[in-house]
Amino acid sequence: MRYVKKLKRKDGKLSYQFNPPEAAIKAGVVKCQTFSDGRTARYEVPRLLEKVDAWKRGDLTVSNLGPSSRLFDIYNHYINTEHFKRLSGNSQKSYCHSIPKLLATKVKQGKTLGDVKINNLSSIFCAGLYEAWVKDGGVATANRWATLLSVIINYGSSLDLIQTNPMAKVRKLSHTPRSEVWSEAQVELFVETAFKEFKWRSMGLLALLCYEWAQRPTDIANLKWDSIDLVRGSVTITQSKRGATVYLPLAKHLEPLLRQQSEDWNFQPWVVPDINRPSGGYAPMAPSTMSNLARTIKDTAGLPNELKIGDLRKSAITEMVSAGVDTSAIMSVSGHKNIQSLNPYLKHTLSAATMALEQRRSKS
Repeated sequence: MRYVKKLKRKDGKLSYQFNPPEAAIKAGVVKCQTFSDGRTARYEVPRLLEKVDAWKRGDLTVSNLGPSSRLFDIYNHYINTEHFKRLSGNSQKSYCHSIPKLLATKVKQGKTLGDVKINNLSSIFCAGLYEAWVKDGGVATANRWATLLSVIINYGSSLDLIQTNPMAKVRKLSHTPRSEVWSEAQVELFVETAFKEFKWRSMGLLALLCYEWAQRPTDIANLKWDSIDLVRGSVTITQSKRGATVYLPLAKHLEPLLRQQSEDWNFQPWVVPDINRPSGGYAPMAPSTMSNLARTIKDTAGLPNELKIGDLRKSAITEMVSAGVDTSAIMSVSGHKNIQSLNPYLKHTLSAATMALEQRRSKS
């Protein structure tokens, strides 16, 4: 087996020494290891050889990483790998936006988390981080930060820079997911308020399309005119989260709104462009822009602040579930790939129970 030398011990038994190329060791891809029995060597060595091969192919970029490397160095190493480049564009943007912010947080003696060496991480240190995150931002934020930190630690582990992920040993608190949903009347009030001001019209249309089509705000913000067929009355949306493509009809009440929007804005590609950009030009609305506009419109309309634009998709799917729509039909709209993904939208309501019992009686 490549890079493996058999050594005879004093007790007469064999040990197996893995000596990879020096360049691979300096790159932080693998390290020299000795296995005391053949069974372990037969399991571990092929895995190490694959890392060397991946490094030679360029899947793992060269870097002077080692057990004393900083978390920030490991992050920079990770974002240049083929594995990272194969992630969805949305995931790449999320990691590049959130992980540097995480690593920039202060930990002790003026140091940032990114300055911490990976071999100095321990379960006690990670538990302290987690408690601080819970105190500063709440359970949901703490769990999010823990997940992002684990991305970096697990990558370091894949390079044998650390044996186990200490953050995985920290007991996380459970948090109750958001349960707020919009009523149809609240959606109508929001949209009517937005349409009264030209500068809010795109935001109002975005909210309405999220609700009518049960789609995520980001996907509606990135929707282009070439995805809408006003003649046939259809729209094609490729979702950013999992890459699912859905084909949806245009309801009659949406057609005049989209035609008016097309007359005003089809000289640029976006259906609901951000028309208030300080730098000028047109682009999809950023999440922060959506949030700020939605807050202003809600305040003007007197709607509860707890309602979020991201809840419109959940509201639409919940309504379909409550109306007894077949799950496969819901999935063709929502883009979910398995029925279990609809579990968060299932509600124990009187109307749903009444419908189920009536259907049972009608079939008996």
